Amino acid sequence: MTKLTRTTWFAVATALVTCAVVITPAAGAAPGTASSPMPMSGQWRACDFSKLKSVDAVGYARPVAHIRTDGSGTLVATVDVATAVPNTRYDVRVIQMPRPSLGCGPGAPGVVTGTLQTDAIGGGSTTFGGPVASGATGAWVVLERPSPYAQVPAEFYTTEFIASV
Repeated sequence: MTKLTRTTWFAVATALVTCAVVITPAAGAAPGTASSPMPMSGQWRACDFSKLKSVDAVGYARPVAHIRTDGSGTLVATVDVATAVPNTRYDVRVIQMPRPSLGCGPGAPGVVTGTLQTDAIGGGSTTFGGPVASGATGAWVVLERPSPYAQVPAEFYTTEFIASV
């Protein structure tokens, strides 16, 4: 019998999650944008998407995000994660661009927030949405596990590129 590695299990799980969701627009609905997988890494970024070198990455999760619009002015984000901390809540923010380097916390204009709860083996998924900000041309995603002792999250991941909206 062939032994499956952790990487193989992650690839299989990601493929199943990606293939299992098929969204069909309602008849007469305005067309939305298609979403592409957005890989995420342990790179901390300022609100303007510039990389911050002073914060070291921690964590071993394997997150991937998808951003799309539904054709009615709503931005929809889906985040899937594997190998994260089991039974843990993560905060998710979709930050719409362009914007200055400060001011992209929860509740800020052009920021859509949600949460992701992992299961007993560290897997999880969430889908949430909010209005597309006036003048927004793109968006990116932050996944973070809050720290009870510091302002810097205990664990964080950001998308590798800005998706068009």
